[in-house]
Amino acid sequence: MNNLHIILTFLLLIAVAQEAQSATSPAEFDKALLPYLQSHCVRCHNAEKQEGEFRVDKLSKNVGTENNPQWLEVMERINSGEMPPKTQAKRPTAAESAQAVEWIAARMKDGEAARMAARVRVTYNRLTRDEYVNTVRDLIGVEFDAKDPGNFLEDPEWQGFERLGSVLTLSPSNIEKYLAAAEVILNEAYPPNVLPLKKGQKPLEPFGGTKRAIEENQIKERHRERLRELGLLDKVRFEMWPGDIFRYSRLDSLPEAGIYEISYKLSGLRPPGGRAPRLKVYEEKLDRVLFEQDIVADEDKPITVTFRAHLPKGSPNIMVYNDVSGPSNNPRSGRHSAVPFVSTKLGRTPWQMKLTDEEGLAIYPFLILDSITWRGPILTDEEKQRRVDYMPAEEGNLQQARDCLTTLARRAFRRPVTDAEMDGYMKIVQSELAAKESFRDAVKSGMAAILNSKSFLFLAEGDEKSSRGTLNDWEIASRLSYLLWSTMPDNELFSLAEQGKLRDKAVLARQFARMIADPRAERFSDSFATQWLRLRKVGMFQPDKKLYPDYDQTLENSMIAETKLFFREVLERGLTLREFLHSDWSVMNELLAKHYGVEEVFAAARQHAATDREFVRVSLPPASHRGGLLTQASILSLTSDGVRHRPVHRGVWLSEAIFGKSPPPPPANVDPIPTNPTGPKATLRQKLEAHIHDARCAACHAKIDHLGLAFENYDAIGRWRTVEITDGVGENPTVVSSGKFPDGREYQNAAEFKQLLLRDLDAFNHTFIEKLATYGLRRTTSFGDREELQKIAAASKAKDYRLQDLVEAFVTSDLFQMR
Repeated sequence: MNNLHIILTFLLLIAVAQEAQSATSPAEFDKALLPYLQSHCVRCHNAEKQEGEFRVDKLSKNVGTENNPQWLEVMERINSGEMPPKTQAKRPTAAESAQAVEWIAARMKDGEAARMAARVRVTYNRLTRDEYVNTVRDLIGVEFDAKDPGNFLEDPEWQGFERLGSVLTLSPSNIEKYLAAAEVILNEAYPPNVLPLKKGQKPLEPFGGTKRAIEENQIKERHRERLRELGLLDKVRFEMWPGDIFRYSRLDSLPEAGIYEISYKLSGLRPPGGRAPRLKVYEEKLDRVLFEQDIVADEDKPITVTFRAHLPKGSPNIMVYNDVSGPSNNPRSGRHSAVPFVSTKLGRTPWQMKLTDEEGLAIYPFLILDSITWRGPILTDEEKQRRVDYMPAEEGNLQQARDCLTTLARRAFRRPVTDAEMDGYMKIVQSELAAKESFRDAVKSGMAAILNSKSFLFLAEGDEKSSRGTLNDWEIASRLSYLLWSTMPDNELFSLAEQGKLRDKAVLARQFARMIADPRAERFSDSFATQWLRLRKVGMFQPDKKLYPDYDQTLENSMIAETKLFFREVLERGLTLREFLHSDWSVMNELLAKHYGVEEVFAAARQHAATDREFVRVSLPPASHRGGLLTQASILSLTSDGVRHRPVHRGVWLSEAIFGKSPPPPPANVDPIPTNPTGPKATLRQKLEAHIHDARCAACHAKIDHLGLAFENYDAIGRWRTVEITDGVGENPTVVSSGKFPDGREYQNAAEFKQLLLRDLDAFNHTFIEKLATYGLRRTTSFGDREELQKIAAASKAKDYRLQDLVEAFVTSDLFQMR
């Protein structure tokens, strides 16, 4: 197989040259920067006097595209205050230097965006990790666990976006992982030593069955006989107090890798007014949480929860946790007894911790497990047929092998394939046969070459032989499918592409309506919201346990889920962009409702919804101080550092995500905001105001701080507060969340701040569309896209900024069909 390894590696190696575009004009340079340079820089850095062997007078006026290292040094020297030197008689004001730095930084960012948006004859956009997984599943019916240890690394990102072709480059480590992945995928689809069924041969019995949580052979003989006499031997259960672990889920060794359905029959008792117990199912070898959910069910009315998980062949190492905090399990009282547990009424041994009080009410949130049921591997009829389509039915039939590989390649490449391409893959099959490999393995080698081809791993746009600025029908099908479903086109899209109908905007509109109503469109909501809002940063700085004891992984996951589900609700219900800025509702679970202090409102919503779903839509009273994205805990915590809130970081996030503007980098060597453990207590805002008296900082902070200071009433994990708990002497100071925009508009709190944003909805509309275009086109937008972006913005406004209409306007725009 060494020759195949070389062939596959060669197929993967791609060099893409990108042409830079001019980021600025000489006239703009002459007006914005040249006067500053002539007054403060050129005198010491010219043809006659080249201090530091550095000339400014000869640097290109095309800032951002030419002399970038030199312009970067100029910006950093001015930003740090090192230049112009303090010995210079006439120095610029802090505002003048900040303006020069901001202009250079903006041009550098424009130049970077232009380089990333540049299009050569063919652009190659590598599939993201999630897109690869979804595509493999739809192509061949295998759930590849790309996030498991040793598989794919996280995708790199640019300003939160992971789909950009210029960012998703291909390294040697990527190649090795793709080769290994293809082998794993094909071995699951066509297991070694497992041949196709012959005519009349019966398939193997499916794997599955049910086992008690505690089986007879786990019970000591003396207790076994007693329970048998009482008729309780088949009623033994496993009680789980907070932090307890159950290790006996496995029914037997799994016969093959695949999707398995696992069910737990159990009860969950919660203390009055307390937290519900939480079932967490974790596979230790894979380091993967398979399932988690709060469980509330009476002891004598257990419920069954069912989920599916992809597991490898062999013996899984599954641990079940009651994942809530409680008393330590280290003392003897926190252990299981040899006396089997049947019910709380029959009780436990005297030395064990009590789980219920005298009235039978739970003291701690605890679970009671009854049984576990397994079923699998589960494969749909469509997935079975796909695997049949790709593997020749007749041993040794090379024409069948070619036909099967052509079927696979056509779907994998998302376009028609040429005879020359298929000749190459058949040569691989024939070379493997010549090396005495079995026919089945030789065909699998051809399949592996297809799964490692650039035409599968990359979305290619353009032609090698001619320059074109628009997509063809096959490329439109892929762009639309990967936008809304994060996977390959389905049969209907393929059929329309083959008929040449996808450039018809009426057809595109119908396809959008069909696809956005499909459950797979949830991937768009989750993926776009995550990348636009940078939700992957939530939890990057874990909150200090001493300061925030209630913060745990479950709460963090709930925060992220709220934001994703909120976006999905706005999209699916035909709501407008206004909801992102402010709303009178949100989507939350019980834990998040407690975090926000709206437990009663949540309980009423849950009862009204009559659903057992963990997250429900909740109407927010004004006193909740919530509504929209900006006051959600995910956003407020990702802009904190785990110890304290960071108003400047919150301002930067708002500037980028809502206004679409990236501030220049901060000066080097600026002292951090100090703590004050012995002096009078002061809010972080007061300390920040003292900090920005530094002239190098003031001008830039004036454009950022008012955005973040509106949210001073929210701490580092997004809880509402009116005083700030801080170090120092005296009373904790009262929080002040008022501020003023540079244009003079004032606000007193976050609610008034959001109202000001709503009055300038057009600005947010433009930013959102630019973010959507970056995501959908898989490249940054450039100056040449502005006219089309404005048309989409106008279409959005005409539809009252409804999110679904906005996305449809993007899909049916001329821009969507441009490379």
